This record gives sequence, C-alpha cells and structure tokens, in this order.
Amino acid sequence: MTLIPPGAGRRRPTEQEMIALELVSGLLMIIGLVAFAALFYAIVTNDSIQEATQGPEIPGVGLDVVLREPEDEEPYFELRPITGGQADLTGIKDGDRLVSIDRVEVSGLTLDEVRALIREDDVKLEDDDFQIVFDFLRPGTDGRLSEAERTVPKNVAPTFLIAYLNSFAFVLPLIVISLGYLFIRLGIRLRRYDVVAARWSLVAFLWLMIGLFVAAVWSFWVNGKGGIIGDDPFDYGRALSYSVPILLAIIPMLIAYRWLDQVINEVFSGEESLTSRQTRFAWTLLVPTLVVLALVAARPLEQTFIKSLTDDEFGTNRPARFIGLDNYQTLTSFKFTTVPCVKDDDGECARTPNGSIVWETSDVEEVEREKLRSMSSDERRKFKRYDVAATWRLMGSDTGLRLLGRDPTFLNSISNTLRFTFTSVVLELTLGLIIAMVVNSSFRGRGLMRTAMLVPWAIPTVVSAVLWQVILRGDQTGIFNKLLMDLGLIDQAKQWFSTTGPWMNSIVAVDVWKTSPFMALLLLAGLQIIPADLYEAASVDGASKVRQFFTITLPLLRPTIAVALIFRTLDALRVFDVFQVLLDTTRPSMATYNYNRLVLTRSDGYASAVGVMIFIFILLFTILYVRFVGIERE
Repeated sequence: MTLIPPGAGRRRPTEQEMIALELVSGLLMIIGLVAFAALFYAIVTNDSIQEATQGPEIPGVGLDVVLREPEDEEPYFELRPITGGQADLTGIKDGDRLVSIDRVEVSGLTLDEVRALIREDDVKLEDDDFQIVFDFLRPGTDGRLSEAERTVPKNVAPTFLIAYLNSFAFVLPLIVISLGYLFIRLGIRLRRYDVVAARWSLVAFLWLMIGLFVAAVWSFWVNGKGGIIGDDPFDYGRALSYSVPILLAIIPMLIAYRWLDQVINEVFSGEESLTSRQTRFAWTLLVPTLVVLALVAARPLEQTFIKSLTDDEFGTNRPARFIGLDNYQTLTSFKFTTVPCVKDDDGECARTPNGSIVWETSDVEEVEREKLRSMSSDERRKFKRYDVAATWRLMGSDTGLRLLGRDPTFLNSISNTLRFTFTSVVLELTLGLIIAMVVNSSFRGRGLMRTAMLVPWAIPTVVSAVLWQVILRGDQTGIFNKLLMDLGLIDQAKQWFSTTGPWMNSIVAVDVWKTSPFMALLLLAGLQIIPADLYEAASVDGASKVRQFFTITLPLLRPTIAVALIFRTLDALRVFDVFQVLLDTTRPSMATYNYNRLVLTRSDGYASAVGVMIFIFILLFTILYVRFVGIERE
C-alpha cells in the first residue's frame, strides 16, 4: 500500500483510491516490463538470428555424394541432392555422375576428399564466392550419358551481427528500451502522488490506446486478407482472432485513464509550471510526427548505414559480409604529393593537344605500383591503390600539386558537386534577387510577368536538360552554335559538354536558367512584407535607391535569403538529373556516382556508404547555415 506523506494531497485519498492508484502505477510499470520482454522475445525468436546461431536447415549446397563401384565399369561418384536444398532447386538429380567440382577433376580422389571439396572447408569467409560449379554426366532413358553443368549457390547462415542489424538495428531497440524505462519511471513517480507524473500518465495512456487501436485495425486487415494485399476471400474469423486481443488490451488503459482524469485535481499534489505544461502539450502534438519520421526517415537511413558496413551486392544471392568501416575508409582515403611536369624540347612543360599539362608519375604512385608487382593475384584483387584524382599547377613553377585517392572518382564527384553548388547558388541568388525586385515594382503587365517567370521552373528537370542538350549540341546542328557562328562570334562549332569544353559552366547555366525563378519567387515573398513606409521615410531623408537597398532591403530580407539559400544549397548538393542527362559517367556528381555504383557495378554496400556520405555533407551544410546565417534567431 502506498504511504501518503503529511500534506501530500489536496485531500486525503480513500482506501479505494489508494488501491486504484497502486493498480494504475503497477499497470504503467507492467507496460514498461512488457516492452523489455517483447523486445527480448522478438530477438530470441527471430528467424534470421536463429539461423545465424543454429545454422540453416539445409546448409551449403544441400548435396551428398556416394561412391559407386560397379563390376563392369570404372568407379564413379554419384550425386544425392537433399530435397529442398540448393542443389535440388538448381536441377541436380539422384543418379547424376560427378565429373568435376569448380573445374577440379574428381577422378582419383577419395570420397572424403570429394566431400571436403563440396564443403570448401579450406576457403575463408572473405574469399568465398558462395557458389560451386558441378560438372556431371546424366544417364538418359536409353542408357547414354549426357554432359551437364550446374552452378549451385551456397546456403550460408549470416553472421549474428548481420542478422541482428538487418532485423532490429539501432532505432527500434532504442525506442522500445527508452519507452520501457519511461513507463517504469512514470509508474514509480505516480506512487508519490506527483501531479506532473499524473498528467504525463494521461498523455501516455492516450497515445497507447490510439496506437493499440491502429494496431488492431492493421492486424484485422492484414490477417483477414492474408497479407497487405491479396485476392483471397476475407477471413473474418482469422482477422478477429488477431485483432480482438489487441482491442481487449485497451480496456484496462481506458479504465485507468478515466479514473486518473477524475481524481487528478483532488488527490495529487504539486504545482506544474507553465513550461512543463507547454512541453507536455508540444510532445503530445509531436508524437504522430515522430512516429512517421521513424518509419519513413530514421528506419531507411538506419538500414542504409547498416548496409554500408557490408559488402552486399545488388541483385545477387551472395550473402553480405560485415566489413566495418572499410567502405568509408576507401571513400575518404587521400594523399597530397608534388609532381614535376614533363619537359618538351624547349624546356617548357609539355602539353596535350587540348592544352593540358603532361605530368610525371609521383613517388607515391611508384610505391603503389611496386606493391602491386610483389602481390599475388588474390592480393591484387583485394588491394585498392592510390590513383590520380586531380593535379593543380603551383603558381610560378613547373611543379604540380597532385591529389591521390583510393577512389579518385568519388573525390572528383565531391569537387564537381561543390563547384556546381557554389557557382549555381550564387548566380541564382543574384539573378533571383534582381528578378524579384523587378517584378515587385509597379508596372503594366506585372501579373503576366510573374506568371511567365515561373515557366522554366515548371518544366521537369529531365525535360529541361534534354531541351538544352539539343540547343547546345556540339556541331552545326546545335541551335546555340549556329547562332554564334551566324553572328561571327565563333569560327567553328564548340563542344559545350565535352571533357575538353566548358562543361561545368554549361550545366551551371542550364540549372541557373531553370531554378532562378524559384529563388525569385521566394525572395519576392520576402520583399512584399517589407513596409513601403520605410522606403518613403528614407526618400524624405535623402537616401538614394542604392543606400535604401543596403540599409533597408537587404537587412529585412535576410531571413528570407537564409531560407532560400538553405533550400537551394541542399537541392544543389543532391543534383542528379543535369549530370545524368548531359554528362558521362567520368564526370559525376555525388548523387550520380551513387547511382552508378549501385546500378552499373551492383555494389549495394559501397553505394550505401556513398549515400551516407551525401547525407553527412547535407547535414554539415545545414548546420553551417543555421549557425552562421542566424536563421534560428530570426
């Protein structure tokens, strides 16, 4: 029984109320313990984790071999696939005569040696390709033997760490443990007749009941249909058997909520501050948003990060192996070194036909090549050497500063993305501000002008890129080339998107043409909330238009500029369409490089690491904007 300290309540609770409080606080603590127990039970009974700890039901290729020694012919090994195993699923049948395993002839081997080859006991996990090629002879109905070959994937259990991360990861256990702890703590505080704990308990019961009701409706539909969607007749008996227990769990919470709501102002003590009430109200409103964010944002991001810690391949049956931060180490490994240029006969730096300087090989590259020469073929396959990402000539010398990376294409994608982002955002901000100030002034046809300026923004990015690809075609059929040649500004057609042409300036121009109206629209909204009285007062004081712009317009427009910069910068850092349509794979942005690694090389784990790096870049830029632009204070 709960002991009531002197003066604890606004009135002394009756014995029935004390018992009821014990039951309500016990219910909260039981809910917390049930959360812990449910998490533990889910982990213990998870199929992937059980397979990781106990092994698959049919391990390996699911194939046995027996030695046949007929009197009238040479001994041979006969295959015996296990029903439901990988060998059985790929078409190997009883009676097939084994010829070779992974191109290794089995003639002359013992039965134990053949079985060892199938088990691949000597193959390390990091070297395993998770498949075995069997060559065999299949007896026909007429007694003839026909040659056949099957590539059989191995059924290998995932490691415990991979199984746990794929099934539960971090977010779900953290949420369950936090909620369990909070419910237990809330139940303990409620026993002390704390009014703040009582009001938080009302919020907890309310959202628990809503959550259970949603879970009951979901369970009713899914179990009745036999899945989220299906064509089978709805099974009401099965649906009710799963949903009714969930609905019954709402009843004690509803009783506890109603009782607590009736006595909260009578028997509970303490004063709740305004800040505490506002905090509770804010969390009450935020719960649905947090649930949606956990489902559609936190969980996918978490799964992407987990996949980035593996060597998973897209579109294959090969199980993923945990490799830790190896993908990130490859992405972020780089070195700087100096390198001299190749001299021509005149003692000057030699140049290629397109004007680029020819550089010598650096000492670091020579060391990497020596390492490769001393390695075996298997070691070369795993080794990631430093390669050239970029070389910049140092001012006033014949020496260049060279950037080397284990993944030079990714380093170049960062450079391409940052150059594109900085140039395009600065130009879009400048042009957008000019356009916004023009359409904000009073003139005939202002409404039509505001509508027309949004046309480029309304065109889909891919359509816009294809349109500009036609306009900037690198021959005389290109509209822009034809115009410049007719005006006498160029003598021959210019390659606007080639590696030797001004390709970066070209794609920036394409993006600026499309996105400047969006920037102008955001800034126009900010301009229209600036009072006209300020400009009239400044004019009376003799301030020029330029002075009005720097002393009135820019300071008051600063919050709007900050929001516009954040939107455009984050959008530019994720640029994909323009690079994908107009350029080849040798000049990617970070987003297109991520796409290429996933689709072209099927390196799902590595592509996930690239995706996480993009997220980190965007997060850093957001923090910098919020800190230095001062949007929080505004």
